[in-house]
Amino acid sequence: MSRLEHEAEILKLARFLDVDAEALDMLGEVPAADIRALRAQVTHYFFASDHHFFKRLVTASRLLPVSLLATVAGKVLGPMLSARVAGQMDVDRGVGIAQRLPTAFLAELCLSLDPDHTQDLIRAMPTQRIRDVACVLAEQAEYVTMARFVDIITEDAIRGVLEDLQDDAALLHIAFFVENKARLERILALMPETRLVRIIELAAARNDLWPEALSLMEHVGDGWRGRLGDLAASLDDHVLDSMIRSVVAEDLWSVVLPVVGCMQIESQARFAMHPSMQEPEMLRSALLAADRERTWHLLLPVVEQMDDSACAAVARQIDALDGEQLLRIADVAASEGQWQALLAIIAAMESQQRAQMIALLGVAPERTLKGLPEACEASRKWALLEDCWSGLGENAQARLRAAVVAAGLETRLPEARPS
Repeated sequence: MSRLEHEAEILKLARFLDVDAEALDMLGEVPAADIRALRAQVTHYFFASDHHFFKRLVTASRLLPVSLLATVAGKVLGPMLSARVAGQMDVDRGVGIAQRLPTAFLAELCLSLDPDHTQDLIRAMPTQRIRDVACVLAEQAEYVTMARFVDIITEDAIRGVLEDLQDDAALLHIAFFVENKARLERILALMPETRLVRIIELAAARNDLWPEALSLMEHVGDGWRGRLGDLAASLDDHVLDSMIRSVVAEDLWSVVLPVVGCMQIESQARFAMHPSMQEPEMLRSALLAADRERTWHLLLPVVEQMDDSACAAVARQIDALDGEQLLRIADVAASEGQWQALLAIIAAMESQQRAQMIALLGVAPERTLKGLPEACEASRKWALLEDCWSGLGENAQARLRAAVVAAGLETRLPEARPS
């Protein structure tokens, strides 16, 4: 799980415990999946406690008319205790009571309601009632609570809430906390493309919303990732500029690169060649993140869409990496079949830097050189080896020669050509 998902889990646990997120700083290094499991355990314990008491209370309530029970809930029990009772209530009687309670009361009740124990009741609620309650929760910025019910309410109810809730920022906040990310695709399918564009433009206008927007893209399938990414790339330059700068500021390369990888080639090229991506700070941030998070396989395809000038900018920043880091890039290029991108960077290097890189490849493990000769042949970049060959040590020459011979391309070696 990404840093964004970790943040969402912390905020959801803090909301359930009714504490500030800062009070959970001790969970900063705990995996998001473990925090989610902890929240599930705490939720189960909370709602299991006094279970028999509330069950007896519901049993006794069956002797009373629904109208009187609504009065008791509103004037005696209050929203929190009413939420506990709702988990034990018969669906028909529960709906009847809810129909007689004020919308504001139901909204407050939802804060303490357990969706897992009340899903039948929630699905039986009239759509208009759900829409009314959702509007109140949105006005109160209760995004965590709203997200908990996305998996439960019917598609008709979701469609109605989308129609009523025209606050696109609120939608992004809710999506950030949705439990079942697979449901997000269905929600996206219910929105016209004009609204999707509007949401992306809003994220660009308010940089603080890009983490939510990128989190949404992160948790849908490749098809929707590509579609949303293509939409962003098709808009004015300021949209991509805002996205890239937010990615750097929030260190979200591991989130955005999978999205870029799902875009169409034209969109990938626009992202890769955007002026913001050519800035030294941006490139340095991307390179360091790719090494730290082991995502070179996601960054190299972006480089492959760059022209010679952009590759030269990458080469200048990659010079700051040490030999071990450079070998990791080469290892990924071999294992992922991405030598073309790395060769483009090597070709853009200054002569001394290029010679050092080729010498480094000469001491790389055999597996790391897999595919290098074929890539040199396909891209006609044998000159990268030729120009540096005489400066290589015997061992380096021997290792590179073995790789070339294994590929059946030994005639391409400088020393193998007839004079």
